[in-house]
Amino acid sequence: MEANSKLHFVSSLDVPRSSNRVILEYVFANHTNYQFWSKVRVVDTEPKTVQDCPVWDNYMWNSINQDDSEFFDMIMKPVAMFENPFLKSPHKLVLCDMWLTLDTPAGINTRVQCVETMERLKHDPVTGHRPTQPHDPWFGIEQEYVVMRDDGKPASYDNNTYDYSSLIIYCSIGHEHDRNVGIERDLSIKHLQACIYAGIYVSGCIRENGPSQWEYQVGPCLGVTVGDHLQMSRYILLRLAEMYGLRVTLKAAPVSGEAFFSGGHLNFSVRKMREKGGIKFIHHAIEVLSKSDPLPLLQLYDQTLEKDNSERLANKSGHWHPRQDDFVVDGENKVFTTIRIPPLVAAEGRGYMEDRRPPSSVDPYAATSGLVRACIFGDFLKPGNEHLKDLSVWDKDASELN
Repeated sequence: MEANSKLHFVSSLDVPRSSNRVILEYVFANHTNYQFWSKVRVVDTEPKTVQDCPVWDNYMWNSINQDDSEFFDMIMKPVAMFENPFLKSPHKLVLCDMWLTLDTPAGINTRVQCVETMERLKHDPVTGHRPTQPHDPWFGIEQEYVVMRDDGKPASYDNNTYDYSSLIIYCSIGHEHDRNVGIERDLSIKHLQACIYAGIYVSGCIRENGPSQWEYQVGPCLGVTVGDHLQMSRYILLRLAEMYGLRVTLKAAPVSGEAFFSGGHLNFSVRKMREKGGIKFIHHAIEVLSKSDPLPLLQLYDQTLEKDNSERLANKSGHWHPRQDDFVVDGENKVFTTIRIPPLVAAEGRGYMEDRRPPSSVDPYAATSGLVRACIFGDFLKPGNEHLKDLSVWDKDASELN
C-alpha cells in the first residue's frame, strides 16, 4: 500500500491573519447519515455561538434511496460549532442538519426526532409523566472503522496467511500480522488530537481485532450532543485519511463473507443508573428491552440500504458481536453478548449499560432516540408486558426496587 507517512497534521501553511474574516466549513451528512460533505464560506466576524452562523442552502437526497426525484434544494441549519483543527482558530467547523423549508425537516433529518425524544424525558406527553429529578441521559458511542486499500480490502488484510475467525490482535503492539499498522496508528492518534483541539468529547482510542481495524470513543455526552460530536469526529477522521492518502470505511461488514465486523456499541445511562444502587435501574431497563420486539430498534440502529448489520448479527463465527435472534446479558464475556454490564459497573453497583447491536455505520440520532424509547418508555414492548411502561419506577429509590 502506498501512503505518505510524512504528511503533517495540518495541511495548510500557517498564514498570518490580515483581517477579522473567518472561514466557516459547513459539514453535513448525506442521505446515509454516515458519509459526509462540506462547503466553505467566509464571514466578516468570528461567530461566538452556533446561532451566529448563518443558515445556508445545499442539494441533498430526501431519503436513503438516493432517487433523482428526491434530490432537492434544501436549507442547512447549523446545530453545533467546533474549532477547526485543519485551519486552526478562529476558523470553525459548523455541523448542519437538513430542512426542506425553515419549518419542515428533511426526510433524512433524524436529529429532530432525537431532540423530541430527549425532551420527552423531561415531560412525556403520552402519559403526562414528569420525573421528580431530571433524567440527564448520558451516551457514549464506540466507533469502529477500518483502514482500506484501493482494492477495497483492509490495508493489512492477508487471508492466505491468517484466519480472521480466530486471530486475536486486539490492542496488540508489534504483532506478526502487522503490515501497515504504523501509519494506521499515527492516523488514530492524530485523529484523537484533532478531535480534542476541535472540542469534541472523545474519551480514547484503541486498536481493534480485525485487520486494520481501529476504534475511538465519543462521550459521555448529554442527550443529542453525542450525535453532534460523533458526526463531526467522523468527518475529521475522513478528512485526515485524505491527507494520509488512506481510505477509511465505516461499513459494518468491510469484507463480505469474512468473520470480522465493525460495531458502534452504544453506552447509555440516566441519573438513577449512576446513583447509589443504580444497578437495579440498569436491570429494570434491560428487562424492558428483553420483553420488547427487537426489530423496531434494530431498524433504527441500521438505516442503511445495504443492511450490513444483518450480516454482522447473523454471523456465528466472528469475535465479540451479538446475535440478532438471541438476547444475552453478560458482564464478563463479550462473545455473542447483546447487553453488557461492564465489570466495574457490576463491582460499584451503578453506572451504565452497553448495547452491542448497533453497527459502525449507525445513525447516532436515530439510535440514541430508539434506545430511550425502548428501555425507558417501553415503546416496543410485546403484548402482555404493558406494566413495564409504568414510568413512576424512575421516581423511586433503589431500595424500593426488587
